[in-house]
Amino acid sequence: MIRNICAAILVIIIVLLMLYPLAHAQVGHDRHHVFYQNWTNQKDTNCCNNQDCGELPPENERVTSNGVEVKIEGVWCPVYSWHYLKKGNAPNWAVAHVCVQRAFQSKTSACSRLLCYQPKPGS
Repeated sequence: MIRNICAAILVIIIVLLMLYPLAHAQVGHDRHHVFYQNWTNQKDTNCCNNQDCGELPPENERVTSNGVEVKIEGVWCPVYSWHYLKKGNAPNWAVAHVCVQRAFQSKTSACSRLLCYQPKPGS
């Protein structure tokens, strides 16, 4: 009995650890979807498919000698000029916002799934 419980707990821990890297850099899409749904980047690509956009925690954004980088799934990714919004407004100007296609929709790297970036004013 105790062995079965320990085995079940171990399986749960392993599953949670496997899902941890899938956590997104951004949070709050559901709360701000009405703002994100019409966002497009400089390539006229739609940024939002009902789950990709959200607020970017300050610790997941930095400026280096090469420019702005955002952390997606533990990887620092460069923000290119075409990532910046062409159309749309941020719902909360206190933080930056990003749109990142979810991993299960694409087998590509985290950085290649970055769709849009909106810095907070003054950044």
